[in-house]
Amino acid sequence: MIVPIVHPSNKVNNLSIEQLKAIYDGSITNWKEVGGNDEKIVVISRDSSSGTFEVWESKVMNKTEVRADALLQASNGAVLTAVANNKNTIGYIGFGYLNSTVKMLWVNNIEPTIENGKSAVYPLSRKLYIYVNESKISGQTQKYVDFLLSKEGQQIVKETGFIPISK
Repeated sequence: MIVPIVHPSNKVNNLSIEQLKAIYDGSITNWKEVGGNDEKIVVISRDSSSGTFEVWESKVMNKTEVRADALLQASNGAVLTAVANNKNTIGYIGFGYLNSTVKMLWVNNIEPTIENGKSAVYPLSRKLYIYVNESKISGQTQKYVDFLLSKEGQQIVKETGFIPISK
């Protein structure tokens, strides 16, 4: 899942996809327009080479350009740090990177939970795939795939904050 985040002191808790798009395209520029304080919104975005950006672009921006004054960051960690250190920022990160230094926002009144992500009820969920050519899979590659799908591998996925596979 991709989760919009704000500084913990921000009183906004939920935004619609339309509001997120308007914030990121520059149509909404002040937090008071979405129920927050009368402060300019500082937009943090991922750079265009990021898979996180690609999901944001397709599910939120609908191919509309991100506003020119957005601060581009190269990683989820960089977005997390930028948002945690500026009370007027908004950013977005992968679910597994969430921590207590930021506040996650609900989207369209739907909480970003593992259950809502697995069921795709949460509007910014996506599936991640690993592709292998089964006719050419090597011993090491097969061991890797087997580990990923194993109980131990899926426990690591869960412990690191990502969504494990349902069998």
